[in-house]
Amino acid sequence: MSAARREPQRTCIGCREAAGKQGLVRLVRAPEGALAVESPGQRLPGRGAYLHRNRSCWEHALEGATIGKALRMSPKSGDLEGLRLYLETIPNSGAEEA
Repeated sequence: MSAARREPQRTCIGCREAAGKQGLVRLVRAPEGALAVESPGQRLPGRGAYLHRNRSCWEHALEGATIGKALRMSPKSGDLEGLRLYLETIPNSGAEEA
């Protein structure tokens, strides 16, 4: 009988808490320098960083240089605006999913 496979753990760049990879959203710096949000089931090439699917983690990551440091890049204003638009799609819930 084989042991159950464990889910890989990643650290949220917003709150710095570890969580299962499936419960996080991956941001990707593509090889050509573009910044993208990975859709569930998608696997984009490039350097990645993870965030919980809650507003507080996204707001914290967007307010400083957190995203740039994690992805080792200087995000363009258009990239950050795209992330802010994505933030608006995340439901504002009283109970955080961290």
